[in-house]
Amino acid sequence: MLILLLLIFISAPLCRYILYPVVYAFLKWRRPVRKFTAPTAKIRDILNPDKDEWHMEEIKNEEIITISGSGEDDSFVYIQIITKNGIHSSHIRIFENGTLYSGSFDAYFAENRTITCGPLIIELRNPFRKWRINFRGYLKDNDGNSHFIILSGWWRCVTNARFFYSNAPLKSFTDVYHEKPLELAENLKAIEKYRMGNVFHQMGEYHAEIKIGNGEVVEHRYRGLRHRNPLDLETTSTQFHTYLNDGNGISHRVNSLEHQKLVSHAIIFRADHRVRAVTLHNSHSLESDNMIPVRFNYSSGKFLPFEMRKGQKLSHFNYIREDRKVVDVTALKVNSAIFTGIGFVVRIREALHTTPAKTLDCFPEYHATDSEKVRQVLPFGHRACQDKLLTGGKGANLARLQAITNDFHVPPGIVVTTAAFNEHVRINRNIAEAIKLLDQNDQSADYYEETGKRIGELLIESEVSEELHNKIREWLPFSEYYAVRSSAVGEDGADLSSAGQLESYLDVFSHEISEKLKLCWASNFRREVLNYRKNYGQQLNPSMAVVIQEMNRNGVAGVMFTANPVKLDCGEIVINALKGSGEQIVSGVTTPDEIHVNRINKSVVINKIGNECCLNDFQIEKLSRVGEYLERIFGKPQDIEFVVRGDQVNIVQSRDITGLDKETPFEMYTEYNSPSIHDKEILTNANVGEVLPAPVNAMEAHNLTGMFDKVICCMTTQEINDVVPAHTTIGFSVAHRKIFFNLGEVVLRIWEMVEKDRITDIVIAGETLFSPEMFRQAAHQYGSVPSFFPLKRMYRMIKLIYFTSNSVKAKIAEIDKEAKRLVPTEDMSVEEVFKKYEELEKLWCDAIRCHTDLSMFSSFTYVLCGMLIRGSDSGPLSNDNISDFANVFSNNSRGDVVSADVPNSLKKLAKTIREDGLVKEFCDAEGNDCLKVLENGRRSSQEIRRFLDLHGHRGPKELYLDAATWEEDTDLLVHTIKSMLSFPEASDKTIENEDDIIDNLKCKPTGIRRRFLKYFIGQTHRGVAFRETAKNHLVSTTNSVRKTCRMIGKKLYQKGYLPDPNLWMHFSMDELKELNETRSAKLISRAVRRKQIASKFEGLQFPLVAHGYMSPIKVEIAETDASVGLTLRGTTVCEGKVRANARVAKTLEEAKETIPGEILITRYTDICWSPFFPMISGIVTEIGGLLSHGAVVAREYGLPSLIAVTNATQHFKTGDFVELDSINGTISRLDRNHNE
Repeated sequence: MLILLLLIFISAPLCRYILYPVVYAFLKWRRPVRKFTAPTAKIRDILNPDKDEWHMEEIKNEEIITISGSGEDDSFVYIQIITKNGIHSSHIRIFENGTLYSGSFDAYFAENRTITCGPLIIELRNPFRKWRINFRGYLKDNDGNSHFIILSGWWRCVTNARFFYSNAPLKSFTDVYHEKPLELAENLKAIEKYRMGNVFHQMGEYHAEIKIGNGEVVEHRYRGLRHRNPLDLETTSTQFHTYLNDGNGISHRVNSLEHQKLVSHAIIFRADHRVRAVTLHNSHSLESDNMIPVRFNYSSGKFLPFEMRKGQKLSHFNYIREDRKVVDVTALKVNSAIFTGIGFVVRIREALHTTPAKTLDCFPEYHATDSEKVRQVLPFGHRACQDKLLTGGKGANLARLQAITNDFHVPPGIVVTTAAFNEHVRINRNIAEAIKLLDQNDQSADYYEETGKRIGELLIESEVSEELHNKIREWLPFSEYYAVRSSAVGEDGADLSSAGQLESYLDVFSHEISEKLKLCWASNFRREVLNYRKNYGQQLNPSMAVVIQEMNRNGVAGVMFTANPVKLDCGEIVINALKGSGEQIVSGVTTPDEIHVNRINKSVVINKIGNECCLNDFQIEKLSRVGEYLERIFGKPQDIEFVVRGDQVNIVQSRDITGLDKETPFEMYTEYNSPSIHDKEILTNANVGEVLPAPVNAMEAHNLTGMFDKVICCMTTQEINDVVPAHTTIGFSVAHRKIFFNLGEVVLRIWEMVEKDRITDIVIAGETLFSPEMFRQAAHQYGSVPSFFPLKRMYRMIKLIYFTSNSVKAKIAEIDKEAKRLVPTEDMSVEEVFKKYEELEKLWCDAIRCHTDLSMFSSFTYVLCGMLIRGSDSGPLSNDNISDFANVFSNNSRGDVVSADVPNSLKKLAKTIREDGLVKEFCDAEGNDCLKVLENGRRSSQEIRRFLDLHGHRGPKELYLDAATWEEDTDLLVHTIKSMLSFPEASDKTIENEDDIIDNLKCKPTGIRRRFLKYFIGQTHRGVAFRETAKNHLVSTTNSVRKTCRMIGKKLYQKGYLPDPNLWMHFSMDELKELNETRSAKLISRAVRRKQIASKFEGLQFPLVAHGYMSPIKVEIAETDASVGLTLRGTTVCEGKVRANARVAKTLEEAKETIPGEILITRYTDICWSPFFPMISGIVTEIGGLLSHGAVVAREYGLPSLIAVTNATQHFKTGDFVELDSINGTISRLDRNHNE
């Protein structure tokens, strides 16, 4: 017995200190929790959200979602939605200008990607990446006064999502096993329940605008925590989370289990995108009201403790949740050193009193049985009449209304069902054949109008069968007059309505019903109806039902909206009413009385047309009650048609208000903006402003931007931790639909090296980019560069230059070849094309990766040459150094720089046209006829074919998906050749060898420094050639992707799902797949609105660098700039001095007017500007680095050129006589009469 007790005594400590750590480590290894990251070698796997991510983020029953965040001026938002027993319950708190606004709302769980809870809409757009949050409704202040509040915007992640307990150390679960360590299985089960539980935590930014009452609209960036967890893991607990304005965030939870056991864990989301487990040093520091510092210790011990201090309490609120728990929240200021934020202390405890389970009014939809689906006539009271596919939108709604009559009456009636219409069409084969013509989805508008008109005529000429006549008479209720109204399948929905387009006939006698029935059927094929459906990608020939209803006359008719459709105010009922027929209101023939009823305080405002309102106070009150009841039943604000006769309210229609949940203008404008981890991100328009100069569309924002970002992230993190996050964007930032380079994330992670050697600035932008403040910020955010980083980077670069560059170059050529093979053909289905796109997207990613690697090769050799020219590995670059840079790189003896071959090939083509004697014939021809002229030339025909084979895939915006290539649009090509033919041939530039180049340098290197410089000049020229070759293949691969996207658009257009085959570019690829599955009119409407707003982003100008948010600038030029003597400075790319007229061209269209010999002044250049280089005498750009396209080609041509000349296109105008002195880095306006 003593031995047994001794073994037990010994085994308990062994379990606690040896067995549990070993088993826990084994479980973490054997059953790892998913991390939403990938090593740099596998970024293909995280380009887009997979099915699991969509499933994880879909709305689920028995779950809690909480979104909180703080903005500037101590404002905050706190939203929690609990879904239990199929009911959403939302609790909203908004703190603005020192006032807390509160409200709670309930609604049934209806969709798995959207929460619609009264005035609150939370919509999943991209798993773990983007949610739409919109609130339009009334919240109460602390005094109980209601305020109409509009809050709308986008929640976007700034960190990767985390399973909260995935990195919890074992000590977080000490209480679970400490008392009874021998109950190993039970304790481990409890631990694993938390470690593997779907408790997601993620920091994000809710970029929103808010308007309270009649106040000003205020824009906020609320940053904070979004977390969601199943109800079975939501116990009595204490939680704390905060987000500081330096980008660091903390989330801490202490959950109470049975027998007073605690599970305590915390994680810190660092501003450098690392996530670490931390432990609260003193639990009392959160609970107490004194100034005890709140300190978190890192579990790994590699970092100094993270310490904060509590400040002023801003607000305190509580509410009882639907799982019978009391939620108590305290919002207070916190600070860490000089950085501040708002902390939320959340205490959850059991409620002392039980509350009954919530029940809501509802009316589930009914689907007819097979035997019911063949019935040709149904009375409103039959349950099958509630099936929209059988009786259409109007008929089904009337049947549902009659089933729930409450203080209102529905005039009796019948529905001639879609089965009757289908049978009528079957009997009349000529009608069936005519309707089948509408299945051709790629015809002109005239075709559909003529076809619809013919179908209508055939229907009107046809005879209604005796069988249908008899069934109508059998079920028709007795009345002197009837209303005969169309009821098409698919109308009267929240996303689509055919209101006012289909025919309705009032005051119909019984013997006229058959004729009116045919007229209603015919209206289903009217031009307006067909165009409406075509524009929303809907079926052109849906079945039609017809409602025949007892006619109410001699009353007050009207339309009631339970939410103001203009203000989108759910707290206001709007009633339009007049004596007579409601059709007069809908048609606009008569102006009705307009009545506004405030649902909060019941106040009524009447705008009457006559001396008295047509409705009395009692009738208005009763109508309002009916409207509120129907809104509760159907779950959304209603558009209700009514007739009031005395005290009786007759409802003749109720449908969802169309488009009430559409995105606001602010949401549309900011839809693709990137989140900011803090207010001081460092963004630039350099480099990317040349490569990706235009605003992006939806497809590019979702797919192209994300892919480029993942590749840039690889370049940034490969030598640091080799981890690429799936959800966050690091390298690129989008604002105003324009892509910018995030210098802080990409370059300043190694701030110590950049601060020491400023060549990086010159290579990227041609001028100094970084300020001392930026370096101080980077030091705080990223800390010191790992000691091994320089060695790893050097090893990688040496490996790339000497061992792998040739294989990378060969790889991207193979990728290009494979991409061309994968381009889909016309005979493929759209589903097959989607699969081809998925394969191409991965190749596209690989091509971008190869191009990035070879660009790094080129940049690295540039930096090495810069160091050798300067004579040291640190320090600034002098003007002489920059001049030597220009000399070194303007003498590239290699002939394989692809971008330089474009102007060379055009020169050669112009020469062959002269030799073939086709100059006059070519110049006199127009458009495509010009190229046909060249087919007659012996040498020019071969040269044009060679040019299009080599460069035909290139063109304006060549890395964009909506671009047109030179092969597809030859106008610019033809215009340039004509210009070159009108100008004498220029002599080719003389290329010097490396020794001659070095002899002409001002730094005069000698000895080993000279030998190294000579060697790396050759490597630099090789790097440029490799980089340009890689870009050529990347553009070609992009063209393959572009063709595939076009094919998807074409296939969806041919199916009738898209109204325009080019509308695909305003969808994301996930949305196109959803459209193919659902044919959603809502998706079409969203894409059309994106297309409409696109023009607002054209022509915006931005600063070179923004330390904060990137906003458009308006350049104002002083009047003195028009005077002679104006001089601007820039960075020399290629030395020379020339005087000529200026050609200021901000766009390619303006550049077409270039006259040979002019100096071109523009914002940036890409491959499309190459044809102008043989014609001009010099070039000046506002944007560009030493590796930019303009710099490379200008050096190949020996053109005097400057880059980074700020606002040059604003200061100079076409026709100015200027001197471009790139030796001294200046461009000046001269007196035209001054000739020295």
